[in-house]
Amino acid sequence: MNYAPEGATLSPFLIAEMACAHEGEPARARKLVDAAVAAGFDAIQIQIFRRTHQVGPHHRLYPLLGKLELSDEAWESIVARARQYEIDVYVFAYDVPSLELALRLGVDGIKLSSADLSNPEMLRMASATGLPVTLGTGASTLDEVAEALDIMRTAGPARVILMHGMQNFPTSLADAQINRIALLRHAFGLPVGYQDHTDAELPISRTIDMLALGLGATHLEKHITLSRAEKGTDYQAALEPLEMVDYVRTMREAALAAGAYGLHALNESDHRYRVFQKKRIVAARAIPAGTLLTREHLAFLRQDADVGLSPAYADDLIGRMLARDVDAYTPINLDDVAESAEHVYLMEA
Repeated sequence: MNYAPEGATLSPFLIAEMACAHEGEPARARKLVDAAVAAGFDAIQIQIFRRTHQVGPHHRLYPLLGKLELSDEAWESIVARARQYEIDVYVFAYDVPSLELALRLGVDGIKLSSADLSNPEMLRMASATGLPVTLGTGASTLDEVAEALDIMRTAGPARVILMHGMQNFPTSLADAQINRIALLRHAFGLPVGYQDHTDAELPISRTIDMLALGLGATHLEKHITLSRAEKGTDYQAALEPLEMVDYVRTMREAALAAGAYGLHALNESDHRYRVFQKKRIVAARAIPAGTLLTREHLAFLRQDADVGLSPAYADDLIGRMLARDVDAYTPINLDDVAESAEHVYLMEA
């Protein structure tokens, strides 16, 4: 799991969402697995559903879902394909039978959409697995999210990642509302991810997830397809194979640039920059021993080495007697001066 300890650099967990881009063809689904692996995603996410557990016979989606629904055997072959590679398998489970199949397949994670955010049956079952569970929060209130989490906490040890985002085929940029990630993190103290559904034809769709990274998103979910030109199911927000490669590389590089969360010790790069940039207290001119230092004796200059006092210590030097000769532009340190005004008096006496 990508829970980020304080001070740790976080590489986002990248999920390739197949959705129904397989168009009901197992062979096409296996090609999508291959494309996700080639791009470098951490997980391939498949959507398993039973049409009769989704909509009634008179629903407008009923015929389409019948064409897209795959058999248990087909899903077994698709998961077997993924198991040939080092990629996790997540299942977007829409109903109890589908979640039961996911568990029989030995998947690595479960996704529940916001459709089941208020479905205690699915929440309890997913939580009891102990697997990572990405929980969709789109178009939901904070009270609804809180109630769902209360149910999950009492049902089992699942590791919950809240997922922000909703799909409007495609979602407009104005409706992406990525700042909500910060709200969810603050409100619930859990990892939060982003599932992007903006128009994949827009150039920003390749990089918009960097906004989520900047707000602390730990998981990024992106729809994939073999070709948007075919205008198949869920194509609007989906990336094609070459775009997937660019996307994964961009997100990895963005995470590297974002660096660690919270406070951390200065690293080797920080120290190099300190040597190059920080100013130190040096003698403005040659100063003989016994001189009572004034501001005019001091200069604040950058040095070639990490030696000398910061200008913040200037008041600790001014008014004190120099105990040794100091050449011009040489650092002046605290052990170069008398300890106190009383010490100066005794030295003069």
